Amino acid sequence: MKPNYHITFIFVVFINVVHSNWIPRKENEGNVNICDKLDEYVNSPYSEEQFLKYSDVKACYELTSYNKTKAIQVIETVKEYLKGFYALLDQAKEESNPGFDLRPIDLISELDLVVKNNYSYEYQFIYDVANLIEELRDGHTRLRSDDYYKYLFDQGLSMYSVIKKDGTQQIKVFNDIKEPSNVDCQVIDIDGKPAIDAIIEFARDHTFYSRDLSARFNSALASLVFGNGDFYIAGQLFTYRNQLPKNPSISYTLNCNGKFSKITREWQVSIKSVQYKSPYISGTSVGNATLIFDAFIARFYILQDFGVVLISTEDIINNSLDLEYHFLSNIVAGFKLFADKGIKKIILDLSNNGGGYIFIGHYINKLLFPNIQNFPLDYKVNDISIPFIKEISRIKKGIGNIFHYKSFTSVKTKSSFDSVNDLIGNDIYTRGGVQVRYTSKAFHNDTTNYIGTFKLPKPPKFPWTEKDIVILTNGLCQSTCAIITQRLAEINVPTIAVGGFPNTRFSFAQYAVGEASSSADIQPLLELKNINSSLVSKLSLPSNLTLYFTLAEAYSIKNPNEVMDYAYRPADYQLYYDERSARDPSHLWLQAAKYFRK
Repeated sequence: MKPNYHITFIFVVFINVVHSNWIPRKENEGNVNICDKLDEYVNSPYSEEQFLKYSDVKACYELTSYNKTKAIQVIETVKEYLKGFYALLDQAKEESNPGFDLRPIDLISELDLVVKNNYSYEYQFIYDVANLIEELRDGHTRLRSDDYYKYLFDQGLSMYSVIKKDGTQQIKVFNDIKEPSNVDCQVIDIDGKPAIDAIIEFARDHTFYSRDLSARFNSALASLVFGNGDFYIAGQLFTYRNQLPKNPSISYTLNCNGKFSKITREWQVSIKSVQYKSPYISGTSVGNATLIFDAFIARFYILQDFGVVLISTEDIINNSLDLEYHFLSNIVAGFKLFADKGIKKIILDLSNNGGGYIFIGHYINKLLFPNIQNFPLDYKVNDISIPFIKEISRIKKGIGNIFHYKSFTSVKTKSSFDSVNDLIGNDIYTRGGVQVRYTSKAFHNDTTNYIGTFKLPKPPKFPWTEKDIVILTNGLCQSTCAIITQRLAEINVPTIAVGGFPNTRFSFAQYAVGEASSSADIQPLLELKNINSSLVSKLSLPSNLTLYFTLAEAYSIKNPNEVMDYAYRPADYQLYYDERSARDPSHLWLQAAKYFRK
């Protein structure tokens, strides 16, 4: 799956920042170690193989011995970032909504416990710290190492879940590039454990893209995703990982039309990221749906008498401003085509959206409902964040940055803040048993009329209301995608979640966040004029480590004191995949059409 992205810092300072380095040491000085050999092989234009040996990668990861002094430095720096910037740090200590599957976690205290463990290798330490942070189940908050998350471990096999007519749930093979005859065989057990139990255990303990276990269960399995102008197989985190699996292989017992067999799959270490194109959808055709417009990041279909819009919020992020303008202009054109053809009902299918550029979420909301207001936000105020807020706010070119007071409109006054101190405010909440200070609640200034200097076309007034639109996701609608779906749900647009467990309603979207950021974004700002050297020292992570975090939390419009990240929002309705609908989403669209509000 793709990671989540937000364009958080518009103002960039181009300065060389000194980082401390943490480089795997060589076995024998003067000799090439296994990590160097792997890098040389991967970067060689003459490499014939597409995979590395699991044993070689494991040996590389175990090459660097654990250094407790460096480990303590890493822990202390991570703690400073979290205390200074992570908006949800204290709320994570509280009991969560019963709809979520996660435990209260005092992350600062538990990080201190990690360095009391005895490790042989640096990788074991990094793995434990990363896993502990992922227990927040906040897809924006994670620790990544360039040394230990550089390879992808693949089995060439993916699975999916179907609900039979009698209500029983089965795990079946969705795709198998090594042995296509296994497709649709039932997976009975995995490493001797019932398949359902093995997938649930993995989803519960080793996925972090949602606080809702049903959505995490979906992410462990395979499903189709529309993105980058095509359909791919997404999810499948159980068999496509970026952490070193503990064992070199996994065994599966299959039932293929009454014939039982046991197969063992070795982990293959992909040299490059592999995107599995869907073998089940050819070109732009989806079942009996008729494509009327392809906007690259969106497709517009007509099925029977209603319209379907497939939207990918991710693909816009790495494109130039003129391409972004082109894509969003095409989205306007697609909706206009629907209106011109007299389409009265629309399904928005946003399944498998991992995030993207916040702008596109705000833009689509305003496109369909011009008077809609975005979620307000705030962020932490303390000795670490205040210097950045004040220093960025001094710089005229900093307008647009999350730290600049002129980037916001006050929720209370509905006008711009008069000074940086007005933004800083004095809002104090009790969370996790402690009092925490946040900025005044604010709306990002509306910038949905322009991309850079490109003025977007003014859309016509569309005829659809909240009664004419249905949202469909598989729960994996995160961040920017959630900005669309959770905001529209608050004006009573019906929502449908696909998959999960039988008769268990679950979240249709995850964390409609205010802003996400990272230590890499903060690093250049450490060289601003009035950021003192002690703060620079506290926030200097090794150059091969990056900490990502939720910087600003978003609040519900409907329930003004409810933080969206911890708001349990189950879908209004639930559908399930079967052997047809898992491969042809038009079958889901026909089922979803039953839920248009009369």
